[in-house]
Amino acid sequence: MNLKSSFLFLLFLAISSCSKEVIEKETDFTVLEKQKVLWESKQISSYSFTQTISCYCITDYTRPKAVVVLDNQIISVNQVPYDSEIHQSILTVNDRFKYIRGGLNQNLASYTVLFDETYGFPKQFYFDYNLQIADEEIGYTFTGFVPQTKE
Repeated sequence: MNLKSSFLFLLFLAISSCSKEVIEKETDFTVLEKQKVLWESKQISSYSFTQTISCYCITDYTRPKAVVVLDNQIISVNQVPYDSEIHQSILTVNDRFKYIRGGLNQNLASYTVLFDETYGFPKQFYFDYNLQIADEEIGYTFTGFVPQTKE
């Protein structure tokens, strides 16, 4: 009987440890979806913000960039017309949600996601894909968000 009890206890521990990771990931997706619903409830399609990327990259890539979005389309970056070839790292709010969802679907070693309390959009996130590899981490910070009113 003692052997059976020990086996059941070990089985419980194994199931509990696997379930914890699944529960955390489900919770993160739940939070992401809840924040997306908050963002969508604001019905903001035009806005501006500053985006900064933190990574082991060239300086021009990591410099803060002033972004203007009109009707959910990026129209300018640093007062220059948007070009998807040049500005491929620029993320609208909707793109941020997609990017984070994609990251959570991967087996990230470490990550942080912070949301704006008023509007629900991701205001900062950081992904480390592998703790054993240096310099593959990436972080995005979005500041100076200003919603544009329709006239």
